[in-house]
Amino acid sequence: MALRRSVAREIVDGAPFDASTNDDDWLGHGIYFWEYAPQQAWWWARRRYGDAEASVVRAMIRLGRCLDLLDPGNTMLLQQAHAKLSAALVATGQALPRNANNHKYLDCTVFNYLYARLDGLGHRLDSSRAVFVPMRAGKGMARLWQRSGVFEGGHIQLCVREPRNVLAVWSVRKDGRYGKDEAAPEEPEEHQDDGAH
Repeated sequence: MALRRSVAREIVDGAPFDASTNDDDWLGHGIYFWEYAPQQAWWWARRRYGDAEASVVRAMIRLGRCLDLLDPGNTMLLQQAHAKLSAALVATGQALPRNANNHKYLDCTVFNYLYARLDGLGHRLDSSRAVFVPMRAGKGMARLWQRSGVFEGGHIQLCVREPRNVLAVWSVRKDGRYGKDEAAPEEPEEHQDDGAH
């Protein structure tokens, strides 16, 4: 997870996570993690917070009841939620939100709608998991070469809805290994001779 350095320290020391509630969170509202992708997290942290303030933590997460979108049955469930939400909004004269390349307003609305419906039926989801393939402005998906099935920047993201399922958290160094980066050594203080012996 990419964070501001001060927030990362607090979380590693035991402070609770704040769930993201942006209206364009592509997997709906929750706590977001990259799955096994510390360098992806560092790239994003530097982009968002700058090199001096960027930090990354790793976590042990119990997925619990997970909407895993690598499972085709779960994608059908999400498609059904989209159809029901669309019909409900049309019936009330409202328009569905629209997605943009980097802002997934519709995705967020559909996921939150599905979560609310399942919560109401007593089937609360603890997490969701999906592959994200970024788009390049005006160029589509960043394939490694023509018609490649591998995409630059593609990664798996987790959205944890149940904070208790984050079991442990620790710092990640800039090289992706566990632990804190070593601080730069401090300059030794110069000894000033005050003349007293």
